[in-house]
Amino acid sequence: MRTERIDFISEYCDRWCERCAFTSRCSSYAVQAAMGMCGDFKEAIELAVGAPRRVGATAVDDSEQRPWLDIPEPTPKELRDLEQEEKARKRRIDRSPVTRMANRTTGMSYHWFRARSDAARAGGDAVVLEALEILEWDSHLIGAKLHRALMGQDRHHTDAFDDDPVQNDWNGSAKVALISLDRSEAAWQVIAQATGDAAAAHLAVALADLRGEVERAFPLARRFKRPGFDRDKR
Repeated sequence: MRTERIDFISEYCDRWCERCAFTSRCSSYAVQAAMGMCGDFKEAIELAVGAPRRVGATAVDDSEQRPWLDIPEPTPKELRDLEQEEKARKRRIDRSPVTRMANRTTGMSYHWFRARSDAARAGGDAVVLEALEILEWDSHLIGAKLHRALMGQDRHHTDAFDDDPVQNDWNGSAKVALISLDRSEAAWQVIAQATGDAAAAHLAVALADLRGEVERAFPLARRFKRPGFDRDKR
């Protein structure tokens, strides 16, 4: 089915569909909208992107289309080694400065919202309300995108995949996190200036520090070209 959809656009976005100019070109959004209409995932995919190719529709042998079918099953020892490798990877990521700083700023933000967000909203200032909405959206997104970036980067170092040095998944994930860090820092500054809240100003500084650490860990991330957003892949 021919469409004007942009491949992989939803992989490197902030999932804030209500504010996105590309929903009409996003397969993920189309499936989400179709799910709302029919409630069935399989039917939603068919509505959004078309029915899957029927069995026997091509003369090419299945093993030629999917050569990984010939890969043998891992042995019990290989499975144990893989499990140990994943545990070691998790420990490395949990100990990384990026993870530690991200967890700290997430905790600080959570406590601020519990203690002070109601007072900030009470003023009814549209600029402050907009800043609060941004911060609530980004609070979990940043940590999730950084975790994905760190996982991908670590797998690259240990498994030696031959990926592009810029156009790879970990740089793309890190770039999304950096964009959210930029706007969240600005949002905290807005709240600090509008309300005189010293804790909000401190959070703006903490996010700036985290952004610097992310840029050190992923020095090429800002050069990553996100499909659709940074260049139009037709």
